[in-house]
This record gives sequence, C-alpha cells and structure tokens, in this order.
Amino acid sequence: MRITLIVSALFVLLSSCGTKKSEYKKHPSGLKYHFLEMNPEGETPQVGDILVLSLAIRNKEGKVIDANDFYRIQLARPIYKGDFNTGLSMIQVGDSISFLLDAADYYEKSRKGELPPSFERGDPVYINIRLKSLLSVGELEKERMQIYHTGEAQEEILLKDYLERANVQEAPLSSGVYRIIQKMGKGLPARKGRRLTVHYTGTTIDGHIFDSSLQRNMPLTFTLGRNQVIPGWEVGLAGLKPGAKVRLIIPSKMAYGEKGFKSIILPYSTLVFDIEILKVE
Repeated sequence: MRITLIVSALFVLLSSCGTKKSEYKKHPSGLKYHFLEMNPEGETPQVGDILVLSLAIRNKEGKVIDANDFYRIQLARPIYKGDFNTGLSMIQVGDSISFLLDAADYYEKSRKGELPPSFERGDPVYINIRLKSLLSVGELEKERMQIYHTGEAQEEILLKDYLERANVQEAPLSSGVYRIIQKMGKGLPARKGRRLTVHYTGTTIDGHIFDSSLQRNMPLTFTLGRNQVIPGWEVGLAGLKPGAKVRLIIPSKMAYGEKGFKSIILPYSTLVFDIEILKVE
C-alpha cells in the first residue's frame, strides 16, 4: 500500500507538469506558484522541520530533469527573496504545488551547486512537489533505517526505481558503476598514478547531500590508483580529462558496502556524485 501511494503521488506530480505560465500566481516575495491540490487541515512546516517530499523538476521544454519520491529537505530561512524556502513555507502537509523559478538562482543559490547542462542562464525551472509529512531529525533517521539498508536486494530495488525516475539511459560499467558524462574535457587523461583535483557533491539516492567540496569551497586532490578514494571513483574517473563533468551512480559494493561509513553513510547505500575534473597532473 505504501509503495502504491508513493508512486501515485509522483505520477500526479509528473502528469501535472504541463501547467501554463498564465496559471501561476505571484507571491508578495515575487515567487510564482500554482496549487495543484490543497489540504487546509494539514500541518504547516516551521523553520528547522524536515520536509518529506515527492518532487519532480522539468526544464522549459518539459523534459523531466529529476524526480524523487524520497526527497528530504530541512526548511531554512529564505536565502534570497522569493526562493525555494519561501515556497516551502507556504504549504501544508497534503498540499501539491508547482513553483516557477529562475533555474540559475535555484541550482546555484538554493542547492549550492552548478547549473545543469539542461538549462541556460535565464531559463525557468518548474518544480512540482507534494508535502507528504514532517519529521524531526530522530524520526528521519529511524525512517531511513526502516526503508533502506536492509540488504543488497532492497538496494537493487531502490536503484532500479532511481534509474527509471532519473531517466538514466547509459548502461553501467562492468563494475556496476553508472557513468554519465555531462561535459567532455581536454588535455591529460586521468590514469593510475596521476594526481587529480576535483570538485564534487555527494548525495544518497533519496537526495540527501552528505558531502560537498563546493559547499566548503575546497577542492579535493588525490592520486588515482592509491586507494585514496572509493573504488567507484577509481573506475568512474579513469580516462576523464580536465574540464570534464560527470555524474557517478555508485552501488554500495563499490562504495562503503554493508558496513557504511560511521553515521554518515548507512549500510547498502547507493551513492550519487556530481564531479568536475579541475586538474590532472
């Protein structure tokens, strides 16, 4: 029953992404929004609450860029006027809503990342969400332990679902790692024994960011082939050149396996890394 409800929620969001610009209202902050469903009896989130969302993101052509049934985000105060946090503070549990934002502002300011190749500066981004529930930090960890990390079979199910929702067309490497090259580089290719300097953001497949050199503004330098990074990076970065941007989807057997890593990475966690090769020496 739970899986059916989750899938149904995402289906509603995906099928509702055709909202016309004329249907969007303008919030006093400047944020453009359109309610798809409203639940007047639902609880309103407060700053610090963890929001459990179904989320679907499209570009101006209507292509699905990302879709996630397990998206978790902690509500923070607005970063800029009319941002994503502003929108989240408007809704109640049970509401479904569509936001129309500037793509560069959303990805660079709200998500602290880079503008994906699917967008150009000045493009809009359409974000449809359904607020399913609110959690405390303790409740979030308990829920994650119940849903994930029960074994390789469960990990395979979640990975397959993620690949379908993210519309991943590439076949995996022989290691099982999925390598999606978003931008080709030029120059000296990465090989064993060569030093790489990279920027990266790592998330679990439920959208939780667990590490980001971009947020620290501190690139990582390591030598390929010296076991200084997880095996998924060793195989996924081999052959790439400076300037390359790649997304690696790494099953736990090529990451932290059945043990996980401290309290940061739970057992049997598939990880997603967005990586930019800054230098190869």
